[in-house]
Amino acid sequence: MRLPADVAVIGAGTMGPGIARIFAEAGASVRLTSRRETSLEAARERLGEAGVLLTTSLDEAVEGVGLVVETIAEDVGAKCEVLARAEEMAAADAIVTTNTSSLRLEPLAAAVRMPERFAGLHFLNPPDLVEAVEIVSAEQSAPETIQTLTAWMRELGKAPIVVRRDVPGFVVNRLQYALLREAYALVDEGVCSFADVDRAVTHGLGARWAGIGPFETMDLAGLDVHAAVAENLWPELANTTEPSASIAEALERGAIRRENDPETLRARRDRVLRAVRDAREA
Repeated sequence: MRLPADVAVIGAGTMGPGIARIFAEAGASVRLTSRRETSLEAARERLGEAGVLLTTSLDEAVEGVGLVVETIAEDVGAKCEVLARAEEMAAADAIVTTNTSSLRLEPLAAAVRMPERFAGLHFLNPPDLVEAVEIVSAEQSAPETIQTLTAWMRELGKAPIVVRRDVPGFVVNRLQYALLREAYALVDEGVCSFADVDRAVTHGLGARWAGIGPFETMDLAGLDVHAAVAENLWPELANTTEPSASIAEALERGAIRRENDPETLRARRDRVLRAVRDAREA
């Protein structure tokens, strides 16, 4: 399915420029808007050679477009105001989406007149490098809307994850925070250090899961083995509903960052991003 000819990205903060670049490099005419000119100036470098119209006018950005991607701060009131105006100014058959990663969709869907043409479109940071995109169905999202967004993401070379119900955290963050809960518990109980947890992921689980997912891993290992391990291990896993006082204190004073010094973390992040970029270009 061909991409919409005109796309508006609302918000030029962490995610907006990367999202705008994705669509522009795929051939769409893209408009990126922000209330502050300084944000647009900062976005220019990230946009590279991609031809994107930058404007502080929301109306200019969304007028007549076929897709709206809202990615402003996680504030329900502000998002509702922007989404309502964007729907009013966009093409009559436009799909309006939000890039929220933490808010429920129903309050946002209530801001638009045609909730059947509204959905979540959650890119992961950095959006121009990470392939996964979560397409989140709100209660009134039409199946055709979800199907169209899925097809558009495939056209962009993305790996769409269809989230059939609007649950907190969607899919990726729920998986991520389930692992983090167990990671905090292991450190809190003195089993290992923060750095040891990072090594277990970067040199173990992460390397494996980059090639095959958790279900594929269990299938490869043998489902009978997986069932036996699950029976023994699941009762032992953390089921706390909040970080312990010691973990909360460590987070507050930045103990994790000191154990993993900033220069090492930045160097590792840059290596990962280069590897992802090289893999996509191969």
